[in-house]
Amino acid sequence: MDYSLDLFKPLTRDQRQEMGRQAWIKNKCVGTLCYPTGVGKTRTAFNCLESVLKKYDKFRVLIVVPTDTLKNQWQTQIDERGLQFNCEVQIINTVIKHNWTCNILVMDEIHRFASTDFSKIFEKVKYKYVLGLTATFERLDGKEVLIAKYCPVVDTITTEEALFNGWISKFTEYRVLIDVDNIDEYKELNRQFQQHFEFFNYDFGLAMKMVGKDGYKYKIALRDKLCNTEDKATRSNILKNITYHAMGFMQVIQKRKTFINNHPKKLEIARKIIEARKDKKIITFSNNTKMAEAIGIGEVYTGKDSKKKSRTTIEDFNKKSSGVINSCAKLNEGADLAGLSVAIILGLDSSKTKATQRRGRAIRFEHGKEAEIFNIIINNTVENEWFLSSHKGENFVTIDETNLYKVLAKEEFEEYKKPIQKLSYRF
Repeated sequence: MDYSLDLFKPLTRDQRQEMGRQAWIKNKCVGTLCYPTGVGKTRTAFNCLESVLKKYDKFRVLIVVPTDTLKNQWQTQIDERGLQFNCEVQIINTVIKHNWTCNILVMDEIHRFASTDFSKIFEKVKYKYVLGLTATFERLDGKEVLIAKYCPVVDTITTEEALFNGWISKFTEYRVLIDVDNIDEYKELNRQFQQHFEFFNYDFGLAMKMVGKDGYKYKIALRDKLCNTEDKATRSNILKNITYHAMGFMQVIQKRKTFINNHPKKLEIARKIIEARKDKKIITFSNNTKMAEAIGIGEVYTGKDSKKKSRTTIEDFNKKSSGVINSCAKLNEGADLAGLSVAIILGLDSSKTKATQRRGRAIRFEHGKEAEIFNIIINNTVENEWFLSSHKGENFVTIDETNLYKVLAKEEFEEYKKPIQKLSYRF
């Protein structure tokens, strides 16, 4: 069920969650609930399960999650509700290695289950009913169609509806455009990228085939397509040229990502935001461990530590009234971090799913809270295309560095009005 603003009616969270339960039951206990973080996906899931277990008290429920953090959270809820006999929680990596039988299959963060490996769950688990949970069903690769085949969306709560009813905190998301002194280094990398990309007629899929597991086969096929002679030397040179451009294409993509994701100017900006909001609880998101550790303020949660230490890091952070936790992908989804009101994004990509999950960490409802999400973007780079792709249809405010400081000082600011370079690709 999707709702436009004109159709919104004031509802309590309980009432709206009951609508979700009914939608799942009506669809013969098969389907996905697509709710923003903080609205109550897990609680609604238990409402669905308990309504079935009341009738079939011997039913077995297999709850599959992508991370240890989510496994611990689900287990706590199961214990509190006294459902230990019926419910078992397992991590997806374990599930796809064995055969399972259950009455109800629950897949948390179901958007993750469309990948080549994780989609094996539909072969490995024999089930009668299925329930999926996610904050966003859409995937960058379009593979959500696979999930829809087994577990279609039966109820959706939009961010607008959640805000209207006060189920999530008010928030402002900023696209912060920063200028860097060594932009010429990026421009040279971009020139090389264009050179290699042009060779493959700007066909990203074709270029990627050249470096995949069957890369040699595709290189030979392209050589045969380009070559109209049987001369061995000519054919060999064409193959070498294909290999040169394929390897160059991959290398320059990686170098550009490193330039964007690891730029020291981002660390400088992040530290200034942290200093200006030092009385708040802050989470930072980087695309690699190096950047998460380089911030140098607060705790680091990258998933490299032991399960016990990782769990302790979150528990200690939740007890604080202010502080910083720096993360990579491990805290993108699922983790319950109390009191967060500021998110700083130092590394992003084109994924709308990841952007939605990260935003969700900061906008969980707390009385009187107004959250801030700062996306730090290097101006005149492909990073702006990544941002626009991941935030399609979302509301955000674009500012430059000068006006960022005005925002941090709670002064009046101006939105960015200069033309922003637009690229025809997002790679």
